[in-house]
Amino acid sequence: FAMLAWSAVHLKKEPDATFLAYLPLIEKQARDPRNFVRKAVNWALRQIGKRSMSLHAPALALAEELATSSDRTARWIGRDAVKELTDAKQLARLAAAKT
Repeated sequence: FAMLAWSAVHLKKEPDATFLAYLPLIEKQARDPRNFVRKAVNWALRQIGKRSMSLHAPALALAEELATSSDRTARWIGRDAVKELTDAKQLARLAAAKT
C-alpha cells in the first residue's frame, strides 16, 4: 500500500483507471489491525483521492463508507481520510488542477 500511495503521487502519466481499480483492495484490507498496514492503507486512500477530481469522488465515497463501519480499524481509516479529502485547501487545489 505504501508503493500504491507513492505511485499515486509520482506516476503522473498513469491513467486514473489504474488507481480506481485499487479501491476494492483498499476496502478489503481496511480491516487489517496491524499498525503499519493500517497507516499504509490510509495513506494510499488519501493519495488516490487527492490525485484528481475524477478519483476524488470514489475515494471520498469509500472513506465515508469506512468511517461508518463497525470495525474499529476501518472506522479510523475512513474518518482520517474523510478529514483530509474534505479539506478546503485540498478541494481548491484539485479544482485548480488541469485534470
